[in-house]
Parts: sequence; structure tokens; C-alpha cells
Amino acid sequence: MIQPNTSKKLSQLLNLLGGSMSETLASLINKELQVNPGETRVVDKESLVDGLKGSHVVAMGSLDKDYAGKSMSVMFENEDAITMAGLLMMTPDEVIEQNRQSGDIEGGDLEAFGELGNVLFSGIGTTLRDNIESIDIRLEKHALVKPGNDSDDVIAEGSLIEHSFSIKVGDYPESTGYLIVDRATAETWNGEPLVAVEGNDETGQNVPATGDRGDDDLAGIPEAPIRGKLAAFIAQPTVYRLLRQSCRRVGLELLRHGKGEIPNPAAHRQETVVIDVPAGESRQFDWCKRIKEFASETKVVLLLHHPSRSCVTRAFLSRADTIIGLPCEEQQLSERLSAILESDTPAPQE
Repeated sequence: MIQPNTSKKLSQLLNLLGGSMSETLASLINKELQVNPGETRVVDKESLVDGLKGSHVVAMGSLDKDYAGKSMSVMFENEDAITMAGLLMMTPDEVIEQNRQSGDIEGGDLEAFGELGNVLFSGIGTTLRDNIESIDIRLEKHALVKPGNDSDDVIAEGSLIEHSFSIKVGDYPESTGYLIVDRATAETWNGEPLVAVEGNDETGQNVPATGDRGDDDLAGIPEAPIRGKLAAFIAQPTVYRLLRQSCRRVGLELLRHGKGEIPNPAAHRQETVVIDVPAGESRQFDWCKRIKEFASETKVVLLLHHPSRSCVTRAFLSRADTIIGLPCEEQQLSERLSAILESDTPAPQE
């Protein structure tokens, strides 16, 4: 969690946003709806998505004016999204209950949730404008997010602030939702840096990364002394989890780069670079080739999803030091990374 004495202004704003959501959604569905604040934590996207207990529907709003390029997302459990969408369309109660039991939201319900999102961010925008200078927000898109899978990118990359809230729609069971914004924006709103209680900052900023969400996969893996840095350019959360395990065992400091970020060859001369190559993509081979042409001593590992013969050939021609097919076991990846470290020689000093 965030230390309360460092987040007073942000907490006040989040409480106001919760009240805005409650009023806006209740007026839309013509049903009593309560939203109550929960905990505020520092997370990263991978640990957040991997730690989900079930599918959620997420509305992503684009911020504007001084915050152009930033976003805010609101997540609801599928059952609540189904309920609110059904009430908006005046679906019979028994049909809503059947849909809730199935847990699947699609077609008309998913489209109706988009209408909810439009009005939801209209209310959120009013609250933001009343409390923050030069800001606006509008719904950009909404989509389904499953554990380990945010294929529509409705949750931002990097260090995030996750604010949980309880929501109870009419007589339906209470559930938990989340409001998510990037940490830099949240700290600007707060007027001072946010400090996480030790053991809850998943991103390694300010305090050790020993949070309860996403760290279970490190249990039982001995932590080796750090002997280098690993720059990871990855597309899949499951690959990030695998790398976290291997880096802990091998003794590498994991530096995660965002999805779509392109490696700068000059920035990684003292590092091992791991590039995740999803099936059907090829630009990563060019990244590898440029890194090796700039500094041949920089070690590059290519992780190939379901590799074909042509894919392996392209990886070889790109001069990758190690080519690993996915899926693979953590022990296999760790052994290959260890071999790279043991064969590596320090880069010449300029």
C-alpha cells in the first residue's frame, strides 16, 4: 500500500472519483449503486494482469490538455459489467442472472458497456476538472481483460497506481473494481512523490519489489548476487514472469522495457539484451542485427514463440548469441543466461 502521509491529496481525489462513479452509474441504470474506496498500491502492468482472479471488463479513458498521451482505466468484474449493461438495456432480471452465471460478456452487453463507459468518463471528467488544472478525459476504448492477457492494451505500461474499490449494484453481491493511472500522473495530482509501504512496490521504485501480487512465482528460487543487467524487450506477461525467475536465480538486474519500445544499441553495451519475438513478427530480428552491428560484444538472446525453421534461420542470420524456443522451462532459460555471463568478457573502456 501507499504510505498515507504521502498521499493525502491523491486519496481525496480518488474518493471524489469513487463518488462520481457511484452517482453516474446509478443514474444510468436506475438502480441503487454503492462505491466505497479500498487500498491504493503501486504495481506494474504485468503483475496486475497476471494477478487477476478472473476476467474483467476495462474502460480506458484518454487524458487531454496538460495530460495528453496519458490514460486512466476503470476495471469491473465481468459479473458487474454484465449486470450494469443489462440494466441499461432493461434486460429482464432472470436473463441478467443467467448471464451472470455464465460469466461471459459479449455482443449487446459488451456494446452497452461502451455506452456506460462514455457517460462514466463524462462524470469522472467533471470531477477531474473541478480539482485539477488543464485536464480532460474521454473514453477511448473498452475491452475484456483476462488473467495474463490484455491483448487490447487497455491498461497502461510502466509503474502504475492501482486504487481498488468495492462496488455493490442493487441486491447483487458486492465485488471489487480498480481504478488505474500511471504513477507519474498520480504523483503530479498528489503534489509530492508517493512512497509505498515496504514490500508493496512491484516496480522496484522507492522500496524493494516484494509485493504480494506477482511474487509467488519467485518462491523457492534462491536469489543470486547481482552480476550484471538484463534489458528485456518483451510482448507477453508470461515471458516477463519467466525472466523474473531466471534473473533471480542467475543474478541479473531485470530492466523491463515497454511493449513496442525499440532497443537503442548504444544504451545496452554493458547489458545482456533479451528480445521476445511473437509468432508472425519479424522486426525484432532487425533490432538484434543493429545491436550486434553497433557493438558485437553485446549479448543478445532471442525468445521465439513456436519457432519455425525460417524463423530460426532469420534469428541465426541476425547474429543472436542465443536462440531459445518458447515455451521453455525456467531452468533451461537460466542455464543459457548463465552460459552467456560466464563466456562474456568486459567491454573495452573508452
